Amino acid sequence: MKNYLFVLLTLSIFLGSCGSEEKPFIKFPPDDLAKDMSAVKNFSIILYDMDVTEDDKYKHQYKIITRTKDPEAATAEEIAAAQGDSTVTDENTGSAADLGMEEKLTEWKEVSEADFEFHSSDMGMEIYSKVDGELSKVAAPPGYSQYVGNEKYGQWKTDNSGNSTWAFFGRYMFISTMFHMMMPTPYGYYRGYGSYRGRTPYYGPKGAAGGHAYGTNSKHANGMNSKYASRASSNSKLKNKVNNSINKSSSRATGGKRTASTKQSRSSSRYSGSSKSRSSSFGGK
Repeated sequence: MKNYLFVLLTLSIFLGSCGSEEKPFIKFPPDDLAKDMSAVKNFSIILYDMDVTEDDKYKHQYKIITRTKDPEAATAEEIAAAQGDSTVTDENTGSAADLGMEEKLTEWKEVSEADFEFHSSDMGMEIYSKVDGELSKVAAPPGYSQYVGNEKYGQWKTDNSGNSTWAFFGRYMFISTMFHMMMPTPYGYYRGYGSYRGRTPYYGPKGAAGGHAYGTNSKHANGMNSKYASRASSNSKLKNKVNNSINKSSSRATGGKRTASTKQSRSSSRYSGSSKSRSSSFGGK
């Protein structure tokens, strides 16, 4: 009798293992992209587009921006113009070549369902960044990691009402276009980022309609890539997957936290694979 039960149990386990098809492992593409750029000390990887195909494959497209040169010291005229001195004109225009900056769009790359869900809120966001050789895998508004607030590239400008916004020096104005930044960038947005930097994804404050300033379905993301918004309206698989992923995320729906344990192969170190949690306070989700 015992032998019969043992054989029956073994057979059931065997049949069960045969019936369950394990999905193949798909490495997250930005990990390979970052590895390929190991010699580059400064870069940004932006989630430029995402899609779900008819055969249920999950796709990402990334915008990569690299920098190989350091900025030159700003002149007195540039600083005065950035601070709002109307008697000074900053005519020192520059180009990406001055900083050794290049941008490119990758081809569509397949990602796992888990990675797709994990980054469902990050359209238009900088999901990997490397600043002076230190890598971060925490989502942030594009350009915030090393350009906005960096006085090598510009100054905070205060108007007559006391409102401060970021102003690039003339020679670096092209950076705002390259990163499709929200210009002018209010100081309050950047101040909020300081509370999350390197620890938790930051999406900016919520507007009157309840949406964040950055991330999927934001005005900023739709402006960066209008093709995504158009495709999402006609591709029900894409729209439903993204919305369901965002809605079921406790970080978005209830203000809870989503930790790195929800995604395999993420370490808790900021630079080797930061823990990602999102809160409901200013900027988080």
